[in-house]
Amino acid sequence: MAYANDNLPLPMIGLTGRRNVGKSTVANLLVKEFGYQKAHAFEVGLEAAREFFIAMGFDADDAWEMTYGDLKDVPNEDLPGGVAPRYYLEKSGHFHATVLGTEWTLALAIKCARRRAPHAPIVVESLVYEAPWFKQQGGIVWRLERPGHEGPAGVESDKVQALIVADEVIAAVTKEELLSRARESARRMVD
Repeated sequence: MAYANDNLPLPMIGLTGRRNVGKSTVANLLVKEFGYQKAHAFEVGLEAAREFFIAMGFDADDAWEMTYGDLKDVPNEDLPGGVAPRYYLEKSGHFHATVLGTEWTLALAIKCARRRAPHAPIVVESLVYEAPWFKQQGGIVWRLERPGHEGPAGVESDKVQALIVADEVIAAVTKEELLSRARESARRMVD
């Protein structure tokens, strides 16, 4: 896919929004239909979290589901306080972003993405703490909204992402509407 001006750096889109609004869905669309390479600010931390769950005695399949799948928002009696795995993921992500800093999170994830696909544009699946740095690097922020959707309660990063100034807001109630609007926005970037 050719971009409007080949003399400019490859596009970087950062997706932000509450939990379960479709960030992964849009990231996957950009990868599949527009050739983007996916990056996640906490991708290295997520793998460490998955290994942490395995070290706690969970089998590899459950640890994967607790980190990436359907179990991350399900309270688990084997975790301290019976919390959902997302509690640990959020606390660990916050630590990495605010204590270790951007060079250990998003900058590292983008570097890894560039190594995997040097000539591909990048989509950051979940932009939160690193948004100011991302915008300084020329990144464009899309906020995804699902009117009427609240998402899981008590997620700290939702407060942070709510303050991010987006370059574009994509609001959609259905998945089909979200995909259609994301396609339109992506096409505008290549025309």
